[in-house]
Amino acid sequence: MSNKRKEGGRRGRRPVRAIAVVATVFLLLGVVFTQASMQHTPPGQLKKTYVGTREIVVDQETGRARKPTYEETQELVATLATLTNRSSEGLTVETRGDGVKQVDLQGRFGSVTLARPAGDGTMEVRCVTSFEEGAAFLGLEELTQQ
Repeated sequence: MSNKRKEGGRRGRRPVRAIAVVATVFLLLGVVFTQASMQHTPPGQLKKTYVGTREIVVDQETGRARKPTYEETQELVATLATLTNRSSEGLTVETRGDGVKQVDLQGRFGSVTLARPAGDGTMEVRCVTSFEEGAAFLGLEELTQQ
């Protein structure tokens, strides 16, 4: 009977681990986008220091949610700032041969889908369009300088 419990427990963790893997892939993609487009981050956004106040990282060893480390938090802030960038600085309007005006948004002005672990082992998902909205959802709070 104890073997069945162990097997059942492992099966119950599979969806959580699968979701953790997917969330990790999304974070890694965000890091890639961050590195590729750091020049598009709004001025001053990365000079602030943030702290993670929610358990939003699923530990790969234990499968349990934990608060992000300092480095993970700063990486999340950088990624979120880049992905929610709404600056028009440096964007140019081109007029095509048929008279249509076109702007390459360079990856800006999009919405971002975020996920965080819920207490019941599922994931909460939200689509955000601003850094502030994303930071609030993920529990990232700015440290105040005294």
